[in-house]
Amino acid sequence: MARRAEPGRSAPVHLVLGEDSYLAEQALERILAAAIGEDRNDALTVLQGDEVKWEAVVAAARSGSLFASRRAVVVRRADLVRSPRPDDDQPEQPAARKGRAKAEEDPLLSYLDDPSPDVTLVLLAARPDRRRNPWKRVSSEAAVHSAEPKKGQALRTYVEAELRERGLRLEPDAVEGLIDEVGQDLRRLIGEIDKLEAWGDGRDRPLTADDVHAVLGRGLGRPLYLLADSAAARDLAGSLQQLEQLLDGGEEGLRILATLHRSLRQVRAAAAMLRARAPRAAIAQALLPANMQWKVDSLLDASRRWSDAELRRALAELDRADRRMKRGADASTALLAALVAACGGGAAASAARGR
Repeated sequence: MARRAEPGRSAPVHLVLGEDSYLAEQALERILAAAIGEDRNDALTVLQGDEVKWEAVVAAARSGSLFASRRAVVVRRADLVRSPRPDDDQPEQPAARKGRAKAEEDPLLSYLDDPSPDVTLVLLAARPDRRRNPWKRVSSEAAVHSAEPKKGQALRTYVEAELRERGLRLEPDAVEGLIDEVGQDLRRLIGEIDKLEAWGDGRDRPLTADDVHAVLGRGLGRPLYLLADSAAARDLAGSLQQLEQLLDGGEEGLRILATLHRSLRQVRAAAAMLRARAPRAAIAQALLPANMQWKVDSLLDASRRWSDAELRRALAELDRADRRMKRGADASTALLAALVAACGGGAAASAARGR
């Protein structure tokens, strides 16, 4: 089993494993700060994995320095380190191939047996084959730092921890809006948090979802979840406003329709579970992803606003809009009509006509 790196503890060999470049660079900086400090002119050697062989990596780690008592050797894209290839013109016998493979592995495996005490070797690898050596041994013997992309609840937890560290307060739906608009790219997320931190400096209240959207700007589309929430709550005026902003921002009509359909199916399932006296926690677990279960109360409140007949009619209206759009009808007109018919009634329809 891989030995996970412990904060503040040095090790002769480190493996930064995963495809998230932001997390990889963070891990690398922590390792270098602990190993060689801030002055790195004579203490740091950086190699590119697609340009070297393991022999060159080991030679760099074995070489001494007259100017630095502690050194670090960093190999970027280490999963691309080249190995010698047999002469293509000469057939290779199985015994020779086995011996060649052992010879190829020997430099790094030998280094793992006897690492240089004053050198920290850092291998950054996105997707090495850990079933085979040298990666099999590296993964089990090196200090391993995860740079795997964060998703779902792990991503939300990471963002919330970053916000707490900065003392930046966001309402729960604002955190959701931030992740929904920016996506899973941590580098972009941290950049947008930098903007929010500057914009929210000195404010004595948590930032709202509208604040987040205002700061992120017109370059990002209005989040679909706001429309889904408005429609689920039968807020026709709010739904029409969100629809207009989505369409003005270039959002695809069929994607909007799919969001509405999924939201109302979720409301219908929540209503059915309520009638069956299912516990609140069971409803949250069944209908909401782990990072969204805090929204169960608003989902239950929305489910009480509809009868089952009304939900069936609303879903039928969305199906009708889907057929119309796929036959070439204007998306804006079809969606507007579906929303009015699904969420409306006398007063709601009047509000729609007043737009």
